[in-house]
Amino acid sequence: MIREMRSHSVFKRARFDVYSGTLKPKKMVVLLGQVHTVWKGKIGNRERNMIVRCQARLCSYYAFFEGVYDVRSFGGEGIYEGLNTSFHDQFSFQLYQQQLDRLEISLPVDIRNLPEVSTRILNGLAHEWHDQLRRQTSLERIQQLAGAVSGQSLFQFLNGRKVEVFPVEGQQAYRKVLMAINALGAQIEKLESTESFRYVKQRGGNIKTEKEAQVIQQYNALVKEFNHMIGSDIRERATFEILKERAEQERVVVFTMGVGHRSRYLQLANEYFSDQEIAFVFITPPELLPRWKVIIGVPLLVLITLLFVSWFLGT
Repeated sequence: MIREMRSHSVFKRARFDVYSGTLKPKKMVVLLGQVHTVWKGKIGNRERNMIVRCQARLCSYYAFFEGVYDVRSFGGEGIYEGLNTSFHDQFSFQLYQQQLDRLEISLPVDIRNLPEVSTRILNGLAHEWHDQLRRQTSLERIQQLAGAVSGQSLFQFLNGRKVEVFPVEGQQAYRKVLMAINALGAQIEKLESTESFRYVKQRGGNIKTEKEAQVIQQYNALVKEFNHMIGSDIRERATFEILKERAEQERVVVFTMGVGHRSRYLQLANEYFSDQEIAFVFITPPELLPRWKVIIGVPLLVLITLLFVSWFLGT
């Protein structure tokens, strides 16, 4: 099955990281790496376009697993137990229908046209999301558009709601961690709004009073604890517990997670699946792989330019 996936045109140029504790696994857990939208922060046009291309690519990946291996349920990042597990995101579906009408595209979409159609639909929504992100005038609108720029949600729409999404972050332990992170974030913001903190910041970190010293000490301790919580692997471990349960019932389990988790997930696959007849496959879309021509070519071009300028000035 893995050889079949590698050779299929839909996975052209994708990276496959494979782990198996046995030479003859009977089950397969597939992680599709992604990069997704955000609610805050600054991103450029290049990052926006990369998100669109990645999410459109994922839409084709879901179509492959649904059509070839009859996978009817996909694990969703940011989907929690009891919340949207059927993934009937009516607001996103309305946005998709508006895009279809604007682009004069009718359903059903032929799978051969899926890459182009999904890219055009998501691209229109991504431009509006990006504009809202820059202006930051309505967080609700940003969240709505960010949720719609999703290959997973779009495939569910184009597929006529025949597939579902199951939560991969639904463990009670992880929810407790999220609550703790939110509480720490609120405490940090509260300290940042105090006069003592603002005065120290205005003076470039120069502390003049004992009260200011206490505030900064407390702030640093909270930030340290916050970073520790963020760096915890409780999220990944909670996910693997769910995946093991799903693999007991299904031959092929497919879920989506941020590509930044790749190294940690491969380490945990060795820990959780070493005694299981399960192959763990991490697929990274080509849009998220390093562009070696740019990485190597740009510095080389700069070096050649500098050498030429040096030679020219020397003559």
